Amino acid sequence: MKRGGPFPPKREDFDTMRPTRRLLLVGEGNFSFSASLCDASNGETCIIATCYESEERVSRQALAKTNIQHLRGKGVEVGFCVDCTKLKDYFLPAKRNFDCIYFNFPHYGRKAGVTKNRELLMKFFCRSQDKSFSVEGALNHIFTRGLPFPHPRPVICQTELEGKRLSFQVPEIFVDKINRRFLDTNSDHPVRTINEKLIAQLSQTFPLQRVDHSLSLLHQGCLSAVPQSNAFWIIPNTEENPNSDPIGKGTARGFLFPGVNFCRDIDQDDRMKAQEGDQLSEHYRRSSLLVHVQDVIRRLNFLPGTLHVLSGPVFRKCLISPRTLPVFHETLFMCAVDKGTEGRCIQMLMDNIKYTLSSLLPSLSCFTLNSTVEEPKSSETVELNDSVRPDPQLDKTQYFICVKTDTSDSKASVSCIGAISAAPCGPINRELGIVCASVNLDLVAMQICGISDWRMLWTVDERFLNQFIGGELGPFKSFSLYPPSYVHDVSFWVPECEQFDEVAFHTIARCVSQETVVSIQLLDSFQHPQTGQISLCYRLTFQSCDKALTRQQVAEMQLQFRKEIQQCLHITLR
Repeated sequence: MKRGGPFPPKREDFDTMRPTRRLLLVGEGNFSFSASLCDASNGETCIIATCYESEERVSRQALAKTNIQHLRGKGVEVGFCVDCTKLKDYFLPAKRNFDCIYFNFPHYGRKAGVTKNRELLMKFFCRSQDKSFSVEGALNHIFTRGLPFPHPRPVICQTELEGKRLSFQVPEIFVDKINRRFLDTNSDHPVRTINEKLIAQLSQTFPLQRVDHSLSLLHQGCLSAVPQSNAFWIIPNTEENPNSDPIGKGTARGFLFPGVNFCRDIDQDDRMKAQEGDQLSEHYRRSSLLVHVQDVIRRLNFLPGTLHVLSGPVFRKCLISPRTLPVFHETLFMCAVDKGTEGRCIQMLMDNIKYTLSSLLPSLSCFTLNSTVEEPKSSETVELNDSVRPDPQLDKTQYFICVKTDTSDSKASVSCIGAISAAPCGPINRELGIVCASVNLDLVAMQICGISDWRMLWTVDERFLNQFIGGELGPFKSFSLYPPSYVHDVSFWVPECEQFDEVAFHTIARCVSQETVVSIQLLDSFQHPQTGQISLCYRLTFQSCDKALTRQQVAEMQLQFRKEIQQCLHITLR
């Protein structure tokens, strides 16, 4: 070795340079796990293996003595009579830091029950230190039995419209929603609570009259409130001059809905008699209460200055998204005023609606209501406005009621929850004007209660309903934090010389999945260079908000969806 040259490093020098992981094993039996772990670990790991019993007693177990000798030969520290709930008594303060602590099959011993085993774990986690076990960021998972998936059968309803008794098939997606009676006096549903608060506030400013006579869920005539493709068209069976017996007497099944009676389940023959989707029919399910305006003016003593209130569910076809509602509860406030005073009435309605909704959100300073003559242009707002778009006959002056919420990323989210419009009263009284304010109660409930998915408003799960007992309007606490989701793709050729109806595509997905499709995304669009035919590829995401959805159920829904779109939309699957 040359003078001044480097000395060869000793093994001890390497050991002191290596970062060492300290592993503690407690509650060992015959030390077989410790021996296996020792053989699998590298030289950078320090293992301390302990057990509760004495060495003499442990050595009586099979292979224990061999394992103990093997561990000691590898330099492992083996400890006996170590109580895992009193580790402070065994290890000095400088030796109490461990990277991992293994406790395999924790058990109190012999035939101890659950209580003693729980007590053992509790004491072990406290580790006899002054501070308790850290639970910051921990999750507490609670598993409950999910609601079974219903299999609703098609239902035919009867209603009376202009002296005729009509029977029609309820569209499949509304079978479980048609007779829920959320707005009844004995209901604690948040949509009723919000409706009653709005009515109570407006009654302090206007003489108020509720329109409680039956308003048919069907409407006859030209559709003007929403595009025709967004309406559920009905081909009813007609019976002229209905007798004086209550509708459905003797054959009714279920409860009477205002203007609608549930008669019976339908069979295959009935499907051909009452089907929806044929736009040649003059009947459609009402897409807004605005369709009843002229009827109410004709039938009631429509006094100037009196606020008439209509409330009820409305229906429409629409694209799938968490905040686009195919069925919702609308409240319509109608007031006849002298011509030239419409602006004052509009302002009074707006001020009262603002005051009521703002009082329901006292803790949210980011909540504001805006009224604008022009419709807001955000994509989300335009989509939501379809649910409250007034009849063109009433939109001479029009204001949109919007909720503006500031989000964490400094971008404001705007949702349209209603509209106010004014127009001449018509031939009944040319000296009067009429002002109508339409409010989407479901969207308001979602804003106030922090409900991100409209489907939750229609759940029958008591864990939702029990949060609003007595008409309380607090923040909704989700009871399903991690519902499973499943993704399926579908590709097809669009029929030549025929426009693809995307709304119908989404509506079929709603029906076959029982509203479990939460998202439909267009992944790819391709046009064949020779034929010019267009191919589309969509991705469907299935997820339930309140039920246990299985992979097998989703697979069956996807197969049914493929069959339905092929038959109804005349597409060619790829």
